Amino acid sequence: DVNLAAINYHFGSKENLLHEIVRHCMKPLNEQRLQALDQIEAEAKAKNVGLELRDVVHAFLEPAVRLFSSTNNEALPCMMARLHHELAPGLEDLMNQIISPVVARFVTAVQSTLPDHQPKEIILRGHFMMGALLHLMDTSPEFMHKLSGGLVDLNDSDYLLEQLVNFCTAGFRNA
Repeated sequence: DVNLAAINYHFGSKENLLHEIVRHCMKPLNEQRLQALDQIEAEAKAKNVGLELRDVVHAFLEPAVRLFSSTNNEALPCMMARLHHELAPGLEDLMNQIISPVVARFVTAVQSTLPDHQPKEIILRGHFMMGALLHLMDTSPEFMHKLSGGLVDLNDSDYLLEQLVNFCTAGFRNA
């Protein structure tokens, strides 16, 4: 049971609580994404080479896969996926405010690896990448284990990340 009076006292409303949860989850996730992008950009610059698409995709996905695969966050992935599909009042604006700077950096990075692709293609394919990530977050490991006849373990974050990066990298490259 939830004490609504306590929620209202501390946050003003259920919506404000929800917004604070989203901020709390997304801030470190986006910081990790940007740090990873900074690192691969610095490494590419030091070697005087261009960015690799796979590295950019990995930098975006790894923090989320690691966060949502940790055992102390079992309810978080499902909640974040549901919030994305069922945006509460004001949440769309908040999500746009939180993720837009990150998206802009990653679109620029991906564009540098795929100069023949239009920005709108990159943005839409990035949206598909987010869809794959959100779908993964909202899938029960038990369901996938049974569906695959025991072949797929969604708790194996290294394998999961590798497969998701491979899938999304191919999706960016091919029409």
